[in-house]
Amino acid sequence: MIPKSQIDEIRQKSDIVAVVSEYVALKKSGRNFVGLCPFHSEKGASFTVSQEKQLFHCFGCGEGGNVFDFLMKIEDLSFAAAVAELGGRVGLAVEKSGITIGSKSDKDKLTEVLALAAKFYRHCLEGDAGKPARDYLTGRGISPETAITFGLGYAPNAWEELFKALIARGAAPALIEKAGLTLPREGRDGYFDRFRHRLMFPLFDPRGRVIAFSGRALDNVEPKYLNSPETPVYHKGSTIYGLNFARDEIKQAKTVILVEGNLDLLSLHQAGFRYSVAPLGTALTTEQCKLLARFTDSILLAYDTDTAGETAAERSAQLLRTLDLKVKVLDLPGVKDPDEFIRQKGAAAFGLAVESAVPYFEYRLKRIAQRHNVTEIEGRAKALREVSTLLGQERDQFVQGEYAKLAATLLGTDTGTVLAEIKRHGYYQTGRGKDLRRVTEKPASKVLEAEKKLIALSTQNVTALATIKRELQPDFFSGPEARAVATVLFNLEPTAGDLTHTLIEQLPAEAARNFLTQVLVTESVDQSAEVLNDCIGVIKAEHARQRVADLKTQLHAAEQAKDTDRAAALLAVLKAEIS
Repeated sequence: MIPKSQIDEIRQKSDIVAVVSEYVALKKSGRNFVGLCPFHSEKGASFTVSQEKQLFHCFGCGEGGNVFDFLMKIEDLSFAAAVAELGGRVGLAVEKSGITIGSKSDKDKLTEVLALAAKFYRHCLEGDAGKPARDYLTGRGISPETAITFGLGYAPNAWEELFKALIARGAAPALIEKAGLTLPREGRDGYFDRFRHRLMFPLFDPRGRVIAFSGRALDNVEPKYLNSPETPVYHKGSTIYGLNFARDEIKQAKTVILVEGNLDLLSLHQAGFRYSVAPLGTALTTEQCKLLARFTDSILLAYDTDTAGETAAERSAQLLRTLDLKVKVLDLPGVKDPDEFIRQKGAAAFGLAVESAVPYFEYRLKRIAQRHNVTEIEGRAKALREVSTLLGQERDQFVQGEYAKLAATLLGTDTGTVLAEIKRHGYYQTGRGKDLRRVTEKPASKVLEAEKKLIALSTQNVTALATIKRELQPDFFSGPEARAVATVLFNLEPTAGDLTHTLIEQLPAEAARNFLTQVLVTESVDQSAEVLNDCIGVIKAEHARQRVADLKTQLHAAEQAKDTDRAAALLAVLKAEIS
């Protein structure tokens, strides 16, 4: 167990806004900060962080807590591990007394093995065997400094080099296989290395730990890129290459450049565009889009310029737009990819391409016009049908109208014809349908509001808490979460100072903790005696009303059962209650 005094000191020295900002792009909103929730998919920012109270709460999914809770949820850590992690960040080594924090988890063991593998590959790249990989990097214009920054390595052209090296360092064969580094031999005992004669790109989690590898073939074998399999620490569809290096740059630039290839990414970082990332050479996933949305709402697509790259850009843009992200597409004429563009035309030219990137709809409209022979009536008709399908997805009438003007110019027709075609095909959505994001909340009851105010006040004012405990009981609180909070709150030792974090840490149920953080983030604490007495009066009156209603129900049941003795007793109690 970690001493409570040290837990408190670590929490007090940690700024929840600074910690959350490493994972979520936050914007100041009044006294609080808001952003897109990292725990569920949303389009509107409902995730709120209070710097004053050092709490977070999502009004969409209900998740909430303090800085330890956030790190536990976002990194899948135990409480002790979260305390130790934050302790390291603020320069306080965690002391242990009594029971120790515990043995390493399976995930910790896997990341240790992967870290050893990264060191092995790095050593091989720098040795004699790594010359083919170094020559390849030199030929692609990747400097030794960039290779060191990204931890590049080389997998030897041998069957068991990595396996033997890890075994010699005490790693278990089954753990090495579980990390995705080896494969079992068929028909006999033993393992062989998954990656052989490849340039190795370590993949990192947001904390900078190696979780997998991507290996680029140095000969003509297929696949050209071989990635680690899914493991307990690596999920391909929710990992973005280079995000651990780029996230601070992304927040500063307020945009991100998305490229297809690992080498494209290295070239852009080396050229100064350090707000670039890559989706590991595969189709962009919804989880990757959500991850990007934590840091920015502006995406620049710099995909390969071949047909496959253009198709991937279209698909990625459509997916990104479902999260209300603003998408632009870079035009890189005369080259096959961003890496080649940088090497041939330089960083300044790429910077101009970034500045002149066009919005997604404009990019698509121009592509449609290019695919069809718009000098002929039949070609224009086909293009018009595609345009109507595309622009029908836009629900903003003004935006739709402006793009209809552009489409009309590109197709050699008039705006009215374009808008009429959109409407004819049933894609015209302006003024129709419901905005599913709008939620009409029921007006809060006076009782619930009183309970919230008393709970918020109790955490800040020990004198008020004593009065509340004298006048009320936990079962006077109507909701189960409020009752659970009150039960723990009433049992806390009366000490001076803020009881918020002590209360959060002692609540056993997550639903109660989430309720508490919602209350504390939203309620402004009015410490006047008038408000205190009014809230106590409201709760007492409601409890009495519920008590009378319950007695009447019991009395009716006794009369129906012709139990005269019980009915008489209940009637006496009821009269006393009413009087």
